[in-house]
Amino acid sequence: MIYSIVPYEQIFYDARSEMSFVEVTLHGERVVLLKNKDNTYTIDRLVSTNPKAYLNPELMPGTLLMGVTIKNDNIFGSTY
Repeated sequence: MIYSIVPYEQIFYDARSEMSFVEVTLHGERVVLLKNKDNTYTIDRLVSTNPKAYLNPELMPGTLLMGVTIKNDNIFGSTY
């Protein structure tokens, strides 16, 4: 228990709250992308019930996507 006049948000700072996430379809699978400062995207997580999707190296979390255009919840023009 913490007894303080300092707001909870300042004590327990969450850096992920300032990050910009977007959920899109990539290669037929749902992925959550993190937008980087240099207008590139990094795959943060894969959301799929297909076990084969987790074996696809193009969908691996941490993969940097450059030259990405997101339109209508899909990705166009991505390079790895």
